[in-house]
Amino acid sequence: PIAAVTDSGKALLYRGGPLKADYDYFEKRIAMLDRLLVRVEETDKAALKQERRRLYEKRKRRREQVFANLAKHMAEEFKKHSVNVVFIGYPKEIARNKAGKENTNLWSYRKLIQRLAVTFENHGIAVFAVDEYLSSKKCAWHDCEVERRPRGLIKCPKGHTMHSDLNNAMNHVKKGL
Repeated sequence: PIAAVTDSGKALLYRGGPLKADYDYFEKRIAMLDRLLVRVEETDKAALKQERRRLYEKRKRRREQVFANLAKHMAEEFKKHSVNVVFIGYPKEIARNKAGKENTNLWSYRKLIQRLAVTFENHGIAVFAVDEYLSSKKCAWHDCEVERRPRGLIKCPKGHTMHSDLNNAMNHVKKGL
């Protein structure tokens, strides 16, 4: 998910599931073509390779469209709430030890952040990058270490539970300010 929090306390949480489902769908179709490429004769491979390229391009276009729609919606919501400055966290070195489908980099964070930054700036919102290092390990309210729970939740030792991405977003605001 993508989370945002305004200084007035408004929270926005965007699900990443549809984008992941889209990615998985195209991966299955491409894998099927790869299996066919091994079995067919050389004369039939050109059409399969062309179809494979088409699927990669379609997957890329769909991801870019999701990013564009997300950025536009977020910018409009921020303008409604008079947000003039946004701090975007960059997940530095995320999933370096995971290969392939287990890697969360299917999001293409760099491209997503670029799309957000351009769209926000076009709406008159200043954008600053904030390092995400340790932002998920501390409670945004009490600055103490939190316990990660299933389903994207964190539990603070002071007694409250919160969505981990919203906690991260609140920590980014604190770091940025």
